[in-house]
Amino acid sequence: MRSEEDWFEREGQSMGSQSTLGGELTSPDTPDSGRLAAKRGKSKTKRVTWKKAGAMAKKTVVENKVRKNRTLLRFYLLVVLPFSLALLANHYRHMLPLDTLYGYAAEHLIPLSRSSFHGSGTSERAPLTLGLHGESSGSEGASGEVLRMLVPDTFAQSFQRVYEENLREDVEKVYNKTVQFDVVPFDEWRSATHEDMKKRSMGRYHMYSTLATWIPTFAEQNSIADLTTILSELDSSYWEDVFPQVRENVAMYNNRIYALPVDADVFFMMYNSRMLEEHGLKPPETWHDYIEVAKKLHGKDLNGDGEPDAGACAVTEANGYSGSFLFAFAAPFVQTYGTDEGMFFDPNNMSPKFSAPNYSVILDLYKELIEHSTHSLVGETSWQHASKMFIEEKCALTFNFHGALKPVLESLKTKADAEKFRLKMMPGTKTVLSMDGKSMEECDDQRCPYADENQVNRAPLYAEGGIGIAFNAHAKPDMLEAATSFAVSLSGPKDSLALLTSERYNLLDPYRYSHFQNLEDPNSDESMVYKNWNREALLRWKTDYRSVFEHPNGVKDLAIYGKAQYTGESAMESVLLNLFDGKLDAEEARARLEKAWTTLTSRYGKDIQQKMYQKSLGLPTSPLEIPLVILGVVLVSLASICFLVLKNRQLKRNLSKEKQISQTISKWTKLVEDNPASRLMNVLASVREGKKVDPKLIDALMCSLKGKGIDGLWSPDLNNNEFEKVKEHNKAFADYLQFNLMSNFYDNVGASSRGASRGSKNFSRSISRDQSPHSEEPVLRNILKSASIKSLVSEAKDIKQRYKINDQVFSKSLSGVGKDPTTGESQWIPASRIIHLADIGNWNINIFGVSEASNGHPILAVTHNIFHQSLEIGEYNSLTLLEDLDINREKFFRYVQVIESQMHAENVYHNAVHVADVLHNMLWLLTEGELTERMRLSKIEVFASLFACMIHDFDHPGVSNDFLVRTSNKRAILYNNQSVNENWHVAQAFALLNGDHSEIAWDEAWSEERHYNFRKLCISLVLATDMSKHFALLGKFRSRVADSSNAAEAFNPKDPKDRESVLVMAIKASDIGTQGKVWSLARKWATVVQEEFYSQGDREKELGLLTSPLCDRDAVDIVKSQIGFIDAVLFPLYQPLSKVLPDVKSILTQLEHSKTMYKREMKSRSENED
Repeated sequence: MRSEEDWFEREGQSMGSQSTLGGELTSPDTPDSGRLAAKRGKSKTKRVTWKKAGAMAKKTVVENKVRKNRTLLRFYLLVVLPFSLALLANHYRHMLPLDTLYGYAAEHLIPLSRSSFHGSGTSERAPLTLGLHGESSGSEGASGEVLRMLVPDTFAQSFQRVYEENLREDVEKVYNKTVQFDVVPFDEWRSATHEDMKKRSMGRYHMYSTLATWIPTFAEQNSIADLTTILSELDSSYWEDVFPQVRENVAMYNNRIYALPVDADVFFMMYNSRMLEEHGLKPPETWHDYIEVAKKLHGKDLNGDGEPDAGACAVTEANGYSGSFLFAFAAPFVQTYGTDEGMFFDPNNMSPKFSAPNYSVILDLYKELIEHSTHSLVGETSWQHASKMFIEEKCALTFNFHGALKPVLESLKTKADAEKFRLKMMPGTKTVLSMDGKSMEECDDQRCPYADENQVNRAPLYAEGGIGIAFNAHAKPDMLEAATSFAVSLSGPKDSLALLTSERYNLLDPYRYSHFQNLEDPNSDESMVYKNWNREALLRWKTDYRSVFEHPNGVKDLAIYGKAQYTGESAMESVLLNLFDGKLDAEEARARLEKAWTTLTSRYGKDIQQKMYQKSLGLPTSPLEIPLVILGVVLVSLASICFLVLKNRQLKRNLSKEKQISQTISKWTKLVEDNPASRLMNVLASVREGKKVDPKLIDALMCSLKGKGIDGLWSPDLNNNEFEKVKEHNKAFADYLQFNLMSNFYDNVGASSRGASRGSKNFSRSISRDQSPHSEEPVLRNILKSASIKSLVSEAKDIKQRYKINDQVFSKSLSGVGKDPTTGESQWIPASRIIHLADIGNWNINIFGVSEASNGHPILAVTHNIFHQSLEIGEYNSLTLLEDLDINREKFFRYVQVIESQMHAENVYHNAVHVADVLHNMLWLLTEGELTERMRLSKIEVFASLFACMIHDFDHPGVSNDFLVRTSNKRAILYNNQSVNENWHVAQAFALLNGDHSEIAWDEAWSEERHYNFRKLCISLVLATDMSKHFALLGKFRSRVADSSNAAEAFNPKDPKDRESVLVMAIKASDIGTQGKVWSLARKWATVVQEEFYSQGDREKELGLLTSPLCDRDAVDIVKSQIGFIDAVLFPLYQPLSKVLPDVKSILTQLEHSKTMYKREMKSRSENED
């Protein structure tokens, strides 16, 4: 026999399935005698609590809850909370000491002897292990492990030379390691670095030489190590000696240290003073001056070789860097408020600066400069060739990377040469781009706070930022420490100067103040490094160079994902070349640059790029934003744990109470279990197990079975003393038990009988509003004997006949159409009599005027003009669309006339004019709205969308679905109250094609498959016009748009379901978009639709029905209702649709205007009333 808990768990669940939310059951009152009885008067109900009856079940439930609660609590404590804390620790890992991160106490960086910032002492070190994460990357031998560094060939010899001469011995002595430089060609530098970083811990290199503009990408990918903590003990003099802009550009990202600088990059201008003086010109201070000088000198023989020379040497070759020259030119026009303003994007919304309309003015100036440069004489010019031509005096002006101009400075041997070739900070401008980008404005103290005394705003561009040494984030701690210590020495004041001057034409540039100290003394160590330079040129260079890197309005180069794509051939360089060659004007070039950059930003993710751009400028990016997610997880975990602890205590208390209750009523459960079937099962179980059964028990069971019979096997014995005791202590339980045992079967049958009484046609109107649950009910036993029960089956058989559909319902639309009733001659309207609509496809076409001009045939007029005019619908032409789809043109237009004939003119709104308007709205969306093109609709989908609009209100009765349902209209009965009108429209329209009417069978050439797919789409579109489905359909659509980073790509044109989803929104927008028309039309539509609502309300009052919303002529204000309709329905529909179809925004504008006009009308009316 099952335990008491098991039995009550089962019974408790059974009772729970019948109970209310309050844990109680409702049953009719039962008499003390235990017999089922009923009274003719009001029947009373009594709520019988199950707390006692289901105590054992409740106890089991509570025990299960306790177990589940404890399990969940352990899970949160052992899994979720540690995981949450780990996430938090990982986010703040840069604030933790190295011993926390790596499990042992790493010593402070031991600087190499030649560049110690802590002192010259050394300390013993912990034993070292090999390689990266256990894998040796070094060669065998006494020298120990190898630190590998990836460098390009342009300055590899400098690194190798300084290491061999100055640092090799110290690296081996202090760290027992050697350094190996792996050289790659300059053009392969970035790809080789990126490929090795992707290998993570399996990468070959411990150190990478990297451009500053690459560092943010590598840092975000966690490819390079965050050095902030590692360098925390480094003496401040190391950083104080570095130029401020180099610290920010090369070493720092998001206020963290990721690299050690070994180079600085910036643009400079050079000019030939001899040429300028010979022609009475001054060195240019602004770009306008620069262009004027170039224009005056361009085409003249400047060097006496008999050939025309250029005004300026300009770099125009598409080599991945030509974009930098445009930005160096544009910088002072765009950036005025300091380095953190940025010149590439608006950091607040990531809109490219190219989006400013007047950026085209800057491009025009740049094009004018190029027209008077070497580009017009020799074509595309590389940065190397530009420097060479400047030295050869083939131009008077140039601007270039400092590294490219340094060979010019080094070549100046004589004082005359030094006086002739002069270096100067890049030109500035006195007019800058306005904040809104729509004009150019003069500089003043407020607009250009960093301009000089002549109001010239300068903004030197730190192109590519410079070069730094970064470190593999996945290197073992000892390898990382050794590599960092070596790099600190290599880039420090003592040894870094040799890096910059160890080779002729070395592209590495100074980045420390110490690189210029003591230059005034020709015998100093620093001056000896520059011994090949002209003294005058050297001292002028020192002043100019330092001032550039201290400029507060210096421009940081672009440093976000895909920087090479933004400034590369497809997005920028090809556009600039077309601009230079006259294939594009400045405005066209600006627009293309804006589109290309916007597209790239969307591709990489606008939010991702924006945060990265803000970090690169040192701007705040809501620093709590990332931790909020992690902190949220932690807080939720802690809150959940607290909740579970409290819940566990509560459950334990409840369990204790339930145990007490279960002990009290355990004897009552015996009564329920003591039935013949249970006893028989127990006996059989004992026999199966081979146990010996007491013969007296078998005799008693047999006696009980004989007395009970089959129907009473599961009934407990109520005729005993135990049951009386139960009644005495818990009468509610006893009553429920007694009633339930006797009436369950009758309840079920009785429910069926009561349900059958709804067969009356007027059932919905026969229900009294004041009927109460206490109303008189017939006795159940009498109901069982009644004729209604006996007739149930026969009535069920007849119901199909009762509601059988009359086939003529679907053929009546042809009655009286096509023939003159007096003569029998054809009355089909010929094409020659159909008016021509010159403004077909215009959103604001006056469809009322079309109806009047077409003598009441607006549907035919609009349809005929669509398919008889050559309208471009995406890639299709409407003139040939019917033939392309094998549609019989003559029969199709007959079919259109049949459809129009059943649009009842007595309907104020739902008539042919409305259908024609919806049809024309859909045409506009397909054409001007670019729905066909954007969603790549097929021909059949284009036709189906127009066809669905044409039939969507076919044979409309002029009342709502709710009205038909409440009046038990045959249409409501036919369609089970579901989308009654819409089902009727589409079914009737297609029934015309399925009937025996060959004169309108325009689809006779179609295959079964095409017809099936076409009808399926039309049904979906027409049923979507049921406003009861509006918010469900709209909610799904808005969710898709909101979840997509690019709303225009939220729906996949290759997915038929996505195309259908957009078409559904399109037909809905077409159906209810009248308030998006010009005001004269919008107001007229509001009047007619409201009048139809009023008409329905009048009919409802006549029938004694509750008046539908918006239909009470005496209570509804048309102006207020239209404002509410626009706000609640139209705006929420057209806003997401305009994101998928941007041209729909024009309708939103008109909606705003209509709403404003209604408000004016309401205000005017209020004033008149006053």
